Amino acid sequence: MAVPLINGVAYGWGNVQVILFGVPLTSITKIEYSSKQNKENIYGAGYEPVARGYGKVEYSGSIELKTDEWKRIIASSPGRNPLDIAPFDVQVVFGGTRVAPSKDVLKMVEFMENPLSANEGDTSLTVTIPIIIGSIER
Repeated sequence: MAVPLINGVAYGWGNVQVILFGVPLTSITKIEYSSKQNKENIYGAGYEPVARGYGKVEYSGSIELKTDEWKRIIASSPGRNPLDIAPFDVQVVFGGTRVAPSKDVLKMVEFMENPLSANEGDTSLTVTIPIIIGSIER
């Protein structure tokens, strides 16, 4: 039987540090990543499944950060094109006081788009950059 955690501390955004090219991103506002695997029941005699088949594992994700930091990444990229950056790893570190430290590593990451969006009245500009991921170490 599980014992409820009373007065415990849960992870919050302040416990997340994203490290890209060895440098912590300071203006990141969001990171998303996931893995999924196709699974299906296999049928034989009768109406019930007799086995289960497993397909490929797929990874997806995105990073949202302030446009000025994205512009610095663009300026540092080969030919000023972030789509030409060789595959790299992204570290997502969970830490801080009173929480268990852990780290996810997104392997073989590449940027898939070079977006920009600005609207009238914006006081701060952010961009969401889709990424392709080779695997995730949790």
